[in-house]
Amino acid sequence: MSGRVARWVGGALVAVAVIGLGVYFTTVGLDKADKLASVIGVFIGLAGLALAIYGLLADRRTGPPSPRPSTAQDTGSVRNEIHGGTHYGPVIQGRDFRQVNLGSSPPPAPDGPDTSTEG
Repeated sequence: MSGRVARWVGGALVAVAVIGLGVYFTTVGLDKADKLASVIGVFIGLAGLALAIYGLLADRRTGPPSPRPSTAQDTGSVRNEIHGGTHYGPVIQGRDFRQVNLGSSPPPAPDGPDTSTEG
C-alpha cells in the first residue's frame, strides 16, 4: 500500500472512530461518557509511553550514525590567498560556484589619466 493510500485510510478510520465515539457518548449520557473517556485516555497515554520507550531503546541499539562519505577528494591542507587587485565588495573563495551574484557591479573605470589643472 502506498503512503498516500495509507494516509487516506488512516484518516478515514480516525474520522469514523471520532464520529462513532461522539454518537456513543451522546447516547449513554455525560457521566458514563466522561468515565469511559478517562479510561480510553489512560490506555492511549500508556501506549504512547510504550512507543516512546521502544523508540529510545531502538535508537540506542543502532548507535551513533556513521559519517557520510565526502564527495570531494581529500587533497590535504588548503590555503586560500588573494594577491593584488582592487576588490569592490565581498570576495568569495571556494570551489565549483555557479551563478553567484552579489549585487551591483564595480564603478566604471576612468577614461584616462587626469590632465586637468587647478588654478
